[in-house]
Amino acid sequence: MTATPSAAAQQSASPTPGQASRFLAQASFGPTPADIDAVVRGGYAAWLDAQLAMPPSQTHFDWLLQKNRNTEAFKGNGINAPLESTLWRKFISAPDQVRTRVAFSLSEIFVVGVSSITASWPLFGAAGFMDLLAKHALGNYQDLLTAVTQNLSMGCMLTYRGNRKEDPKTGRHPDENYAREVMQLFSIGLLVLEQDGTVKMVNGAPVETYTNADVQGLAKVFTGWDINGPETNVEFHRRPMALNNALHSMAEKRFLGAVIPPGTDGHLSLKRAMEVISAHPNVGPFIGMQLIQRMVTSNPSPAYVGRVSAVFNDDGTGQRGNLKAVVRAILLDPEARQPDLSSPHWGKVREPILRFSGWARAFGATSTNGEWAMPDTTDNTIRLAQSPMRSATVFNFFRPRYVPPVTELARRHLVAPELQITDETSIAGYLNFLAIYADRGWEDLQTGYTPEIALAKDPEALVARVVLLLAGDAFSARTAASIAKAVATLPPDRPRDRVRAAIMLVAATPEYLVQK
Repeated sequence: MTATPSAAAQQSASPTPGQASRFLAQASFGPTPADIDAVVRGGYAAWLDAQLAMPPSQTHFDWLLQKNRNTEAFKGNGINAPLESTLWRKFISAPDQVRTRVAFSLSEIFVVGVSSITASWPLFGAAGFMDLLAKHALGNYQDLLTAVTQNLSMGCMLTYRGNRKEDPKTGRHPDENYAREVMQLFSIGLLVLEQDGTVKMVNGAPVETYTNADVQGLAKVFTGWDINGPETNVEFHRRPMALNNALHSMAEKRFLGAVIPPGTDGHLSLKRAMEVISAHPNVGPFIGMQLIQRMVTSNPSPAYVGRVSAVFNDDGTGQRGNLKAVVRAILLDPEARQPDLSSPHWGKVREPILRFSGWARAFGATSTNGEWAMPDTTDNTIRLAQSPMRSATVFNFFRPRYVPPVTELARRHLVAPELQITDETSIAGYLNFLAIYADRGWEDLQTGYTPEIALAKDPEALVARVVLLLAGDAFSARTAASIAKAVATLPPDRPRDRVRAAIMLVAATPEYLVQK
């Protein structure tokens, strides 16, 4: 009897092309033929470590400056089309794919919507915020949280830009918006968690992580912060907000069991608040769970979450909050690399943004003129029902614990965040948009489909390539055979039509739309 290889032995073995493709769907904005070959040759860890060692690629901010988008024509809100251009540019073409993918995942936890930025040149504010996430995506969590807290765009999003101290004479209290959301959404969540992400029960009931008194105490920390410098050019968006101590509360600040003494300077108050929040035991499982959801699977096992939390708490060198180590742990975990692909508990709905970027990367689509013209893809009738940095609220496009009501998922107590933006209209809208870009790209974003056209005379080989690039090894032979049969009904002297049909049919299947 042959022994079953251990998880470690399986991980060290050379991945198949299908396994490599599935790994790249989790770690990047979509597999490319070159990256699949690289992972097969060197293994998961070697490819990932090379990515983790890469410096950040050109920033969105600098690209917008290079394109002269810092003129009066782009100063107001609503003139944000160049933002889509640079965001999709990096999603599709940036060499530092893991950093870029993690930054995008963080942008769905630390949410800023461009329409909420009240300063001039909001597109630069949104671009700068995504750059900030990329800068810290593989760094330290406390540094990330501090940078987010001092960012002007977040100050606009959560209304603490210009937040003023309490005034007993008028009854004014500090704005509590950020104090509440920095705990609820960006760090510890609403309920005390075990390290494996499950809710901790005390006497049979969950325990809340904070009270309204904690919110009130913490809100005083975020007083006195506002725009740093005049709005005469876009560079103010790169700078952290400045502190006006005259508007900062010097009162005692009590929150999460900590006390900042009265008379403490605003900079020191902020530093202490970031230390207290970042040290909370909930941060590892709360943030780790959401990064797993954004990259790998919606319903990870408690053991998987626990292993990631342990790395967050200590990366092996005594450092807490090392996000590079956390990302490595998420992507190389045995549960990510050797899952039961037949399990209904495993996988995640592939969010619409990743469907478009996956198509572009798989088939070598690129801008023909360097402009990367892309529309706002929020429309759910003819586009994707999702567009980067255009969430209407700080709660993202979808909630991490969303359960579709009256469904088998609900009966099984499973979450499916991405289904919160999925309905009959958005399904048809996605298929309509897919039909357009698979057929003729989008404006200057084009591909020649040259390798696929070369296979078009053999429908089975053509479909096998499309499946490999889009779905990896998580696709049934039966479905592939049915698609190949349909493609074969098109005349062989119409090779491009065969390619388009193969892409359209594969990308419309549940086996593709659920990323395994």
